Amino acid sequence: MAISDTATRIEVLRVPGVERAVGHVRRWLRDVAGPGHPALDDCTLCASELVTNALRYSASGLDGGQVLVELGLTGPRLRLEVLDDGGGVTVPRAADRGEEAVRGRGLRIVAGCADAWGVRRDGDRYAVWAVLGG
Repeated sequence: MAISDTATRIEVLRVPGVERAVGHVRRWLRDVAGPGHPALDDCTLCASELVTNALRYSASGLDGGQVLVELGLTGPRLRLEVLDDGGGVTVPRAADRGEEAVRGRGLRIVAGCADAWGVRRDGDRYAVWAVLGG
């Protein structure tokens, strides 16, 4: 597991690489963190963006693809990590503010919601993580 050992609880979900998995991840987060968790809304938004990116830009969105979601819970703090199946042609990055593309804003949203976020390589796969509720 990539999530820090300081988390009091770690939950893991593997979902198929299909569009409806995004909604499943959001429901799972509500179940795991609890509807009253102070960082839940921001975490749910970040998870939606990260899972969508994994499906759109990596082999996770191909036939048989999967996305791994990890959630570390420590009191009011959540640490979310989304790991794709690899095969992405670019390193995940936040789009420049001047970019006018319809796509490419997901990591800017994550950066705006999270107390900290980043990307790490895991072989040919990418894991994007976010800490919320600092």
